[in-house]
Amino acid sequence: MMSLGTACLTLFISVLSWHLSTSMELPIIAYAGMTLSLLAGLKLLIIERPTWGLVFVLLATGAFMGNQIIEDWAIEGSWPQDNGLGAGLVIGLLIYLLWVFAARQSEKIELALDRDTQTILVIGLLLLLLMAPAEQTIIFVADERIGLLTLLGIVLASLTLLADRVGTQLVSRLLLFIPVLLTVPLFNSLLELGQRPVITAIGTLMPSSSNFTPTGFSPSQQLSSRSFLRPSSRAVMRIRGEQFPGRYLVGNRLSILDDEMFWLPTVGTTQLLTTLDAELTDDNEWRYPIENNVVSNYPAGDYTVYNLNSDYFVFMSPGTTHVSGRFEQLSRDPTYSYVWTAEFDRGTDRRWRIETGSNPQPSEFERQHLLLPEFWDDSLQSKAEEFRAPQRAATVSNLVNYFTSRRYSLSTNFDPAQPFHDFFLNDGAAYCFWFATGATLALRANGIPSRLVSGYVINEQISPDMWLIRNRDAHSWVEWQDETGYWHSVDPTPASIESFFGGYQSSPVSQWYHYLAGQWQALIDWVLEDALIANLVRYGGVMILIFLFAREYRRLQGERKSLNNRARRWQKIWLRFIQKSNLPIQPSWTAATYAANLPGSWSGDARSAVLQFLDTYSSNRLSADDEASIENVEKSLDSCIKALSESKPRSST
Repeated sequence: MMSLGTACLTLFISVLSWHLSTSMELPIIAYAGMTLSLLAGLKLLIIERPTWGLVFVLLATGAFMGNQIIEDWAIEGSWPQDNGLGAGLVIGLLIYLLWVFAARQSEKIELALDRDTQTILVIGLLLLLLMAPAEQTIIFVADERIGLLTLLGIVLASLTLLADRVGTQLVSRLLLFIPVLLTVPLFNSLLELGQRPVITAIGTLMPSSSNFTPTGFSPSQQLSSRSFLRPSSRAVMRIRGEQFPGRYLVGNRLSILDDEMFWLPTVGTTQLLTTLDAELTDDNEWRYPIENNVVSNYPAGDYTVYNLNSDYFVFMSPGTTHVSGRFEQLSRDPTYSYVWTAEFDRGTDRRWRIETGSNPQPSEFERQHLLLPEFWDDSLQSKAEEFRAPQRAATVSNLVNYFTSRRYSLSTNFDPAQPFHDFFLNDGAAYCFWFATGATLALRANGIPSRLVSGYVINEQISPDMWLIRNRDAHSWVEWQDETGYWHSVDPTPASIESFFGGYQSSPVSQWYHYLAGQWQALIDWVLEDALIANLVRYGGVMILIFLFAREYRRLQGERKSLNNRARRWQKIWLRFIQKSNLPIQPSWTAATYAANLPGSWSGDARSAVLQFLDTYSSNRLSADDEASIENVEKSLDSCIKALSESKPRSST
């Protein structure tokens, strides 16, 4: 029968299993966790305590199986589908807690907290608090959202600490929880009210933290966008190719600036490319033709882009002709953004291959590429006409020279009533988004079709065939259409933008990490090229992990068996000594205690022989060389028994 403390710990692990199951949307975790915790609590499941080697193999197996299997098992839209490796590690930790619970020794009530219980509670509470609760487990107390399983787990953890140590006072101790529970909604509200100002205050203590934003590329663009204001250095894409892929990766091509100062996508219907439009390559990838994504005189190339984000955006060079990958469709919807998005096969890496450089075709003229916003007035028109030349290319050159001669800055201080007028007419310093917007509108004012392009600039090379794109590389530039219908890329942002990139060089550690990650990815790609080799590696890895696990567990069992045999042999020697000496059995006595309490009636020879044996026993009991130690002690015992027999002591009491 389990104690009350063990019952609470059993319930705690069951609640943890239930919480992880609902968070990951994998019901099998709840069933398995609750069943195994009950068996372990009833001592029907008893195994050896895991060593650090077994823990490592367990977590490695969890990560491997999570990446290879859980992503395919997971429900569509659940977080394990996108992060199978993390889900595998979480399940591995749960199995470790169940293992420690099953191997736990009988608890000692006099101890404040045994090590195994402490391990289970600490790791378990961390998982409870770090894993977001599922919506179906949320309850409302005074209009506050509270995770029921999280709260229940915390209560059970507290009961585990109290149950076997307070005895009849358990009920009175539980009453102490009532005021705490009643104040939870109040403190939750206070925490939410105070969290924002506290974080803001802490942020002002850091030199530049207020200037950073993690956004990088934004699917929709606004004139007051902060997408380019010191974004973070987090890597978002990795590019591999035999030659430089070009300066830019296109995300959006935008044509309309509305009344709210938002740049909007080209007006039109949703574009959709399916496998019916593609051809299947020898690598089992679908190769999609991309129309109207060509820029005149773009060099030929072949590049692979690896998406390090969790989104589905597909960025491509301005001169892209084909995109290949393991996805069943490419689409872009003008109601949201005009970024190509891919429907990647489940469980596959988010990557695509870009082909550039075939002969471009001219595009038809579209009126939307000449539209000017409502705030465009005579003063702006007069300024724009100052750059007009007989040929479109010359007008573009005049405008680019004008904008690139101005000053680049991340800080802007324009008139809030007419920010664009202030920027364009008064030559204010600004960042790329303003220059791209100004150039696009000025070109249109001179009758040149143009559009704003947003995406990333390729700035960082980490090896001869690898480039890295970070959030901070988000950029805007311009495309314009010549008299024959061909599109060209120009960048009106001042060259002083290079000082921005120069001031944010990546650390050597970051570059080396992404370089090694890229090399590892290349090795994985090579392995996965052949299905037979891929399966051999996959199942071979599982077999190796199982072999390591079995070998380590057998070694652990062998050590335990050896320890048990050793204990039995020493116990046999001691019982033989007690029997022959006719001394009383005192389990709490040590050899030194027996030596101090020998009968006074014994002869000097008997006393000397017994003391010699006790000294030999004490000095050899914990020796590393069992066989030699036991042999020495047995010889000493034989001499002791012989001396006792010859002396024939009259009394042993």
